[in-house]
Amino acid sequence: MYKKKSNEWIKHLDFEIVDLIMLEIAYFIAYFLRNKHDAIDFSDIYLRIGITMAIFDVIMVAVLQSYRNIVQRWRWEELFETIKHVTLVEGTLLVYEYMIKEAMYFSRTVFLLSWGLGICFCFAGRIILKRIIRIHISKEKNQDRLLMISTENRITEVANKLNNKPYREYKISCISIPESNGEESQIDANIPIIYGPESLKEYIRNAVVDEVYIDSFTGKQVVDEWVPIFLEMGVTVHVGTGFLPYDLPNRTMGKLGEEEVITTSIKTAGNVELRIKRIADIIGGIVGLILTGIMFPFVAIAIEIADPGPIFFAQDRVGKNGRIFKIYKFRSMYVDAEKHKKELEDQNTMQGLMFKVDNDPRIIGSEKGEGKGLGNFLRKTSIDEFPQFWNVLKGEMSLVGVRPPTVDEYEQYDLKHKIRLGMKPGITGLWQTSGRSEITDFEEVVAMDTQYIKEWNLGLDIKLLFKTIKVVITRQGSK
Repeated sequence: MYKKKSNEWIKHLDFEIVDLIMLEIAYFIAYFLRNKHDAIDFSDIYLRIGITMAIFDVIMVAVLQSYRNIVQRWRWEELFETIKHVTLVEGTLLVYEYMIKEAMYFSRTVFLLSWGLGICFCFAGRIILKRIIRIHISKEKNQDRLLMISTENRITEVANKLNNKPYREYKISCISIPESNGEESQIDANIPIIYGPESLKEYIRNAVVDEVYIDSFTGKQVVDEWVPIFLEMGVTVHVGTGFLPYDLPNRTMGKLGEEEVITTSIKTAGNVELRIKRIADIIGGIVGLILTGIMFPFVAIAIEIADPGPIFFAQDRVGKNGRIFKIYKFRSMYVDAEKHKKELEDQNTMQGLMFKVDNDPRIIGSEKGEGKGLGNFLRKTSIDEFPQFWNVLKGEMSLVGVRPPTVDEYEQYDLKHKIRLGMKPGITGLWQTSGRSEITDFEEVVAMDTQYIKEWNLGLDIKLLFKTIKVVITRQGSK
C-alpha cells in the first residue's frame, strides 16, 4: 500500500497547531504586558482579534504553503520563513482591523509585542518540533526499506539523488543490477549490491521490501518484467520517468529524493486516513490493555491450576512486508505444545501454507472432550487474543488487518503470497469474520486478504470491527 502525499497544510498539521498555539500565547502575553493593572479585564474586541488572527494564520498556511520542505530546512532558512509567515499574518490582521474601523482600539504596543514575540515563539516551536520529527524518522525501525534497481554505471549517481535529503522516511537497503552477473559488493553506507535476476528473486523472497525504485535506464524489458512481479507482491513501485507499462493501477507523479518518478501500487491511501487508523489503534490498544488487565488475575489463576507454567505465550510472527515481531497471547496450550507440532502435521485441516488441527490435543483440557477444557474456552471466547493489544499499541499490529503468519509458514511463501503482508497484520480481519473454521484453503485466505488490502478504507475497518464483536458474542466460525 502506498501512502499518498497530502496537501502541505494537512501533511504538516502538527506544525500548524504549534504555530497557532505560539501565536496566541505571544498575543496574550503582549496584552498582559501592556495592561498590567487591568489584565484580567480582557475586552471583547481583543478576544475577537485573537480569533481573527488564528483564522488568518490558517489561511496563510493554506495559500502560501508555508511548511513546504520544513523538515529539511536549516535554522537560518527557518528563521527567515518564520519572520515572513508571522509578519504576513500580523500585517493582514492590521489591515483587516483598519478596514472594519477597529484599528483605533488595537494598541500599537500589543501589536508590536505580539509580532516580535510571535516570531520568537513560533521559531522556537518549529525548531523543537523539527528536532523531534528528525529523531523519529532517522531511526531505522521507522524507515521504509527501499530496493533500488539500476545499471552498474549509474548506481552511484542514482543512489546520491535518492539520498539527497538528510531526513528521509526510507533507506536504500539493497541495490540490484538485474542484467549483470558480477560478484556481490557494496557502496557507501554498506549498501549491498546484488547481480542477476536470480539473486534479485532470492532477495525479494527473503528480505523486507517496502518500496522499489526502478531506474528507467535499465531498459523497457526490465521495467515490463519486474513491475508486475512487485505489484503482485503488494510492494509500492517507483519508476523513473521513461519507459512505463500502460496498465499500471493507481498511478501518481512525484519525487523520490531528486528523482522524478511515477509511483504505482495495488492500493493508494491518504496520509490522513492512515493517521486516523493509527489513532484508532492507539485508543483501541489502550482500552484493550485495560480489559486485559481486568481479566489477567482470573485467567492467570485458571491457567496455573490447569497447567502450571507461563501465563503468556510468545511466538515470532511475520508482519508488514516481512518484519519479524513477537506476538503475545494468553497461553491456551500445554507448555510443550510447540514440540509436538510435527507429530500432528498429517492431521492438518488446511490446504496449503497454514496449520490447523481439529480437536488439537495440545490445547489445555482437550482430554475432557471435544470443545471442552480451559484452552478451548479461551479460544472460543477470543480471550486468548487480548494480550495482542500490546502489539497494537506498539505499532506492530493493527486492530484490523490480516492474520500474521508464523515464520515457518512465511518461509514457504511464493512471491505472490507476500501480497498479504502489504499492510500491518491485525487482531481481526476479513478472514476472521467470514467463518474462518469453514475456510480451509490457504489460497482462498490469500484472496480474501488481497481483497481487504485493495478495498481498504476506514469504513471497511469499522464494519469489520462491529462484525468481529458479533462473531465473538455468537462464537461463529471458531473451533
